[in-house]
Amino acid sequence: MSRVGKLPVIVPEDIKVTVDKGVVTFDTGKIKKTYQVNSLVKVEFVDKKIKLSAVNKENSSAPMFVGMDRSNIKNIVTGLQIPFKTTLEINGVGYKAAVDKGILTLTLGYSHEIFYGLPKSINAAFEKPNLVIISGEDKVLVGQVAAEIISFRRPEPYKGKGVKVSGKSILRKEGKKK
Repeated sequence: MSRVGKLPVIVPEDIKVTVDKGVVTFDTGKIKKTYQVNSLVKVEFVDKKIKLSAVNKENSSAPMFVGMDRSNIKNIVTGLQIPFKTTLEINGVGYKAAVDKGILTLTLGYSHEIFYGLPKSINAAFEKPNLVIISGEDKVLVGQVAAEIISFRRPEPYKGKGVKVSGKSILRKEGKKK
């Protein structure tokens, strides 16, 4: 069983934290985020450390919520310091992507272009014509946006054409033999 929930979350000096009735608020000056902690979890903020513990030790599901809330708070603090990044690789002849004013335009071999509106806290940049870098301070939202973009054209197993996470291998199949 994991003991991650017992570890404190260390908050850097530039992030201001307030705790009020199970709601933890993070403020960097530019970005303000809130997180609602489960009712079975008690939150304390002392000496730039956030400590979580179970309100009722007899409840068997309380440690599960302590660990989950601690991981989510840790991801928020990490995202406010350094944005999360996911690199998508676009493979295929004529497949390309462009971004203009928060709208990602994808040409993925269909008879039409796909227009995808990026959420306000998510940025898309291009390293090469076939690499799209999705970045933002919310880990869940970065992963969700990347998954939605991949769902427009999943990599197929014969030629490997499609959109995939960079560095991820595709299970390739052998084609038809004569």
